[in-house]
Parts: sequence; structure tokens; C-alpha cells
Amino acid sequence: MDSLNNALRPVFVVFQLMGTFPVGGILQRSPIGLRFRWLSVQFLFSLTLFVVGLVMAYIEFERLERIGANANNTIGILFYVDTVLIMALLANLARKWRPLALEWERVDREFLAKEAGEAKRSLRKTVWFTSGIMIVCALLDVLLSKTADVINQSHEAKFCNWEIQSFAHYFASRHYAFIFKHIPFNIPVLAFFEYCNAALSMAWTCQDFLIIAISMALSHRFRQIYAQIQPFSSGIVIAAEKFWSDIRAQHSLLGQLVRDSNRLLAPLIITSCGTNLYLLCFLLLNISKKQESLAFSVNLWFSLSYLILRTTLVFYHTAMVNETARAPLVICRRIPNIGWCLELERLVDQLRNERVSLSGMGFFHLTKRTMLAMAGTVVTYELVMLKFAKDTAGIGDVKPCSRLAFSKDT
Repeated sequence: MDSLNNALRPVFVVFQLMGTFPVGGILQRSPIGLRFRWLSVQFLFSLTLFVVGLVMAYIEFERLERIGANANNTIGILFYVDTVLIMALLANLARKWRPLALEWERVDREFLAKEAGEAKRSLRKTVWFTSGIMIVCALLDVLLSKTADVINQSHEAKFCNWEIQSFAHYFASRHYAFIFKHIPFNIPVLAFFEYCNAALSMAWTCQDFLIIAISMALSHRFRQIYAQIQPFSSGIVIAAEKFWSDIRAQHSLLGQLVRDSNRLLAPLIITSCGTNLYLLCFLLLNISKKQESLAFSVNLWFSLSYLILRTTLVFYHTAMVNETARAPLVICRRIPNIGWCLELERLVDQLRNERVSLSGMGFFHLTKRTMLAMAGTVVTYELVMLKFAKDTAGIGDVKPCSRLAFSKDT
């Protein structure tokens, strides 16, 4: 069945390998089997990443307290605080996911009964294609970032004429000295912390994908309503009053589903918008600077490209929920007087007066106008960051070949 739950099932499997969205029963075909348990393997795995993120955030805080903060070196603590917050929000969403999944299943079944032809697989294919692109890009981003780190550390060792017997030991002592100054160096511990960093970064992708996928599904169902009424726009065929009554009921059903979905997604929408806008400003601030190596420059450009793609998908698909919800109004206005009836008039009044859109807890609604407003916000925040970078120039900088460990500056 081309339902949202079936489309999301394999994607959730991938995300749970990264410790996000700890809901059980995702392999079952029916959402009735979905469960959230505090002592489940999924939740304990997610909790482990949450604790590691908190520890890393504290370490970054101590580092900034010693050396001072500037526009560049604050990204570490912001990364850990933000991803830990997202992990908590995703766990809370997983805890409340079953009722929403059951509601989605009921709505999907009703709409799929009216859907015919090749369209039956379009939603699932679209969700899988989008998730595949996002997951591959996220993993490439992590791989490029780590490759750039390794190359930069290698260049540092050569430039400073440091003798290195084991590069893995050297790399660990520079990035995780707060651990390996207390325990002997070993590869499994290094691999664990590297995995935790990669998994925490995937929280950004999981958050944005959930918003995109649910928005896609809502728009898909609203388009189905539009397709049902489109043949009557010319007035050649006159629809019965019961037809318009059914259309109004379907639109009301989807409107309620939008509100119920938004009730759970709203905190993620706020963190997604805030995170993506800040990261855009941060990467734009650094993109014009001379980089340590070609690998770091490639990583920076790829990260910026993927972030722009992710942000555009979030804003576009959330805005399309509002656009597709209002689209039937255009068709209804074309219907000649001979085709009008009481139920059609009620539908038109509902389309005019009811706001159907996703929002950030009521602070803002995601429409096409919001996309333009967010673009203007990037320019404003970029100017603020440029001023902050100028005011903090020289603060927190570390001299070349410093023996200080952990991110070169603790």
C-alpha cells in the first residue's frame, strides 16, 4: 500500500542504525505494532549518544572558557548542544508517534480507495528517492569532513616536524586528549567517539527528512482532491451536491491531519529553521577565507551545497502544504453558476477562511512568503556574524604547532 507508514519504514531502519528516532516495531506492516519503550535497545542506544553529546558539549564549553570565543570556534559547542536537543526532540516524537501513524493509516486508506492508475506508487517512490539522496549526501559530508581532518593533521605534523610513530594515536591525542590522558590509547574507543560524532550529525538529516516526508505526503493527498474536482471546472460536467459534500469532508479530514502532524512537528520545525539558517551564515562566512587544504575547501563547498539543498527542500515542501490545500479554490471559482450548489458554496467558504499550513508553534507559518522572509533573514544574520567576527578577531586563535590538545586549542 502506498501509505506514508510504508514509505517511512525502511528509512527509519537506517536512522535507527544512527541512534535516532527510537520507536520499536518499525518492521511490521501495520502501525498498530509500533511501540516506544524506555528500556528498549533503540532508546538506550539513543540515550548513549545523548549523554556523549552532553559530555562533548561540556568539554567544548571548558575549551572556550579557557581560550575565548570567536565566530569560528563556537561551532563545536553549538553543534553538540543543537544535536543533543534534536535527539531529545526526536525521542519525544518517537514516544508520541504511534497515534499519529494510526491516524495517517486511516486517512491513507480512505484516499487510496479513490486513487487509481500509476499514481498509487508515486508517494512511496518520491519519499524513498528523497531519503536516499539525503542519507547519501549526509554520509558523504561526514566522510569528507573526516578526510579533511586527517589530511590537515598530517600536514600539521609535517609542518611542525613532529615525529609520529602511530598516526591513529597522534590523531586521537589531538582530538580526544580529554579521554586518552586518563586511559591508554586504543582503537575501539577512538572508533566509538568517531561513530558518535557521525551519528549526532545525522540527527540534522533525520529531523529535516521527517519534516519533508510528512509535508510531501500531505501535499500528495491535497493534490488528489484537486485532481478529483478538476474535470468540473469547465462546467460541461455538473457534479452532484453529494460530491461536493464528500470533497469538503476530505478537505476537513486532511486539515485536521495537518494540525495533528504540526502539533508534533512544530518543535522540530523551529530547530530546523534556526539550525539551517545559522549554518548557512557560518559556512558563507568561512567559504571566502583561505582554507588549510584543498580537502577542507572541498568539504566546505560540499557541506554548503548539501545544506542549501536540505534547507530548500524543507521550505519548499512545507510551503507546498499551504499551496496545495488552497489550490481547489482556483478550480471552484471557474465553475459556472449552473454548477453551483450549497455544498460547493460551503467548500469555497472553507477554503477561503481556513488556514491550512505547518507552523513553528504558531510563531510563523510556512508559506511561500516565509521562504522569501527566511532568505532576507540570512542576509541580516550574515551581517551580524561579520560584525561578531570582526569584534572577536584574534580571540581564541592558537599559534601554529601548539602542543595544546583536543581540536588544537584546549
